[in-house]
Amino acid sequence: MLRGMYTSISAMVNLQSSQTVISNNIANANTTGFKSETLISKTFDDVLIKNNDKYVNGKGTTQELGTLNLGVKIDEVTTNYEQGVIVETENETDFALNGKGFFTVRDEQGNVFYTRDGGFNINGDGYLVTSSGAQVLNSNNQPMYVGGSSISVDSNNNVVLSSGEVHKFNIVDFDDYSSLNKVGQNLYSGESAIATNNYRVQNMQKESSNVDIIESTAALMSNLRAFEANQKVVQAMDSTLSKIANEIGTVR
Repeated sequence: MLRGMYTSISAMVNLQSSQTVISNNIANANTTGFKSETLISKTFDDVLIKNNDKYVNGKGTTQELGTLNLGVKIDEVTTNYEQGVIVETENETDFALNGKGFFTVRDEQGNVFYTRDGGFNINGDGYLVTSSGAQVLNSNNQPMYVGGSSISVDSNNNVVLSSGEVHKFNIVDFDDYSSLNKVGQNLYSGESAIATNNYRVQNMQKESSNVDIIESTAALMSNLRAFEANQKVVQAMDSTLSKIANEIGTVR
């Protein structure tokens, strides 16, 4: 009975973590370039059940009764990097990457990050920055100065300014996306970035989140029902154990 309670409790812990991941996906359904996450679970190793109740020639011997699984545990949280729907805007500082790759940005401390969120702004110094203030880098790994110029993108993915200057985003990709780590503010850190041409920069457009709100809501409800079912199992076992303890302690 205690093993059964442990199995249900481990399932509740796992479901609670899954609920957090799903809720975060739903909360970011309208976040530009957001990539949904999924919690992957795996079972604990099976435990061999045996006893010494088998007697041969009057002597107790060990017999194997089978195996018992003690529930599930969190394995990892994976990110879905599939491209979201690209939508049009009326903002010249909005950019979408149609294809693979990430914009390269740098924060005030000099740390380099990567993002799919091309909803940029122009700061007080005239530089193109992310919503969190990180500077957007060009192909020379320098901050992109825009000033008061109007912006367009040509067929070669060049960012053309009305001042006559021409920039190109530093777009990179990764052979192994599992090496990327979310660091907040829609940014990723990662090693071994490589140059790529497998993309098209689209101006006055943004990439939507790839969260499927209907699928996420259904998963949220399914998780809730599973949690409640395991909760009832734990409550029933707790009640039974309480009754057993009381009866054992009763003086007759």
